[in-house]
Amino acid sequence: MTRQETVIKITKITRIIGEMKSQLDLDDEIEFEALDPSWANIGKWTKEIYQYMEQAPSPLLADLITNNEFTTPVVNYVQNHKQDIDSTYVKVIDSYAKNMQALLSLCEEQREKSKGEYKDLTGPLANEQVATLLQRAIRAGLLDEHYQPMPQTKPLQLKVIAYAISTICKLSSPYVHFEKQWKRENGKRFSTSRVPRYNTALYDTTKALYPEVDFTEFEPIHEAKTFYTPQSEQDIRMLYHDLVKYGYIAPSTPFETFAGIFDKTKFSKPIEWIKAQRQLSYFVYLAFYKFNKKDLWIKGECCFSIDGHSPHKACFVSGYSWIKRAGWLDRYDVKLKAICDKFNHIENTAKRETSDERLIHTSKVVFHSTSSEEDIHSMFSALLEGGYIDPSTEFTTFRGIFDETIFEHPIVWMKTQALLMYFVHLTFKPHNPYDVWVKCANCFRLRGGKTPNRQSMDCNFRFIVKKGLLATYDIRLKTIADNYLSNKNKNADITSSIKESIST
Repeated sequence: MTRQETVIKITKITRIIGEMKSQLDLDDEIEFEALDPSWANIGKWTKEIYQYMEQAPSPLLADLITNNEFTTPVVNYVQNHKQDIDSTYVKVIDSYAKNMQALLSLCEEQREKSKGEYKDLTGPLANEQVATLLQRAIRAGLLDEHYQPMPQTKPLQLKVIAYAISTICKLSSPYVHFEKQWKRENGKRFSTSRVPRYNTALYDTTKALYPEVDFTEFEPIHEAKTFYTPQSEQDIRMLYHDLVKYGYIAPSTPFETFAGIFDKTKFSKPIEWIKAQRQLSYFVYLAFYKFNKKDLWIKGECCFSIDGHSPHKACFVSGYSWIKRAGWLDRYDVKLKAICDKFNHIENTAKRETSDERLIHTSKVVFHSTSSEEDIHSMFSALLEGGYIDPSTEFTTFRGIFDETIFEHPIVWMKTQALLMYFVHLTFKPHNPYDVWVKCANCFRLRGGKTPNRQSMDCNFRFIVKKGLLATYDIRLKTIADNYLSNKNKNADITSSIKESIST
């Protein structure tokens, strides 16, 4: 078999196993009949690849082979459902699993053999100079004897080590090789860590391990940027009191520190914001946009912190853009808008402030709903009848997912996670446009007590939309959702008609 044929077979196996994993994520089962008939050859192909790798070891091909991360969940699924799956399919997967395990062991063996003396280091890092430099981090207690991070080592410290060694050894990329060495490629990258403005003790001690390195380019220039406002000190003090009173900023914040965000000469440190970052974006825009258009988000980044960390400028922009696209600039957070209007002397603030309109972004715990008790009970009964929720569920418990003051515990969902995602999107997304998956993960549990996976639900939703199944994925569930929303809209129309008749 030639190298090109080997690459083609590796690619085919990766695609087939990936398709099986995709089916698992969507429906919690694999339909083998729906796969390309050639999938039955994956065991044979794996054996042929093994034979080729024995004769012609290749690090590049080994990387292609080890990049297939979905073998384990597919094999586990088949092992757990042997009695329900055609024995022919089980035999194919068993053969593939056996041959793939042997192939992975061969690749690992060849990789270790190629490293020689520096077997604990990957690729370009497997040399005496890098090993000697890493010894400093080992002696400092940041790495273990196998050059792996200790549990207490922070991402920023790893970034400093990687930058220093890459600079000394003139490596082409300062972080890529080290992120691979420390297994930080999948969502755990340390290259995005930033040097803090204030608490720099860890950074300074790690930097001291490599005194021969110039960290000037590594360190961002932190220039304090504060908000300009024409409002009086009395207005600023009133804004401060309102933000503390309604729980937007830390109650321990001194007024002098808060006043510093309006005067660069008096600025001492950022204000700790204790609500969500999207609400901070909303506040910064409403309160300061008029006189700070040019550097609005940069100033917000400088003047506020969340959980002790500086908010990212891009998150400010995306948070504000999301609210604007939804058309909720006037009601995303009614109380916060009233505070900003008062600060900017915008009329009718008092009227808005006394409104009983509920905040849009009021809770990450339960779903917002203005439906009547009767509408919620009708939906509850329909879900019970369809076998979608645990038959032992009480209505009082179900009612709690709409009111955090009576919330008891999550509702057990009896169907697949994909169907839960479909139901939640159709039923609750229109009136919970933000954090709907966070609320879903809090209000529901899958069978066995498993918490729904937010990322997986989001991915499943995009897949259903892409396939054009949003209106037909589960007709019964869609009917339940449509009935719930139509009753809600009908009640809203009746209320509106009553108000109009009273006014006339």
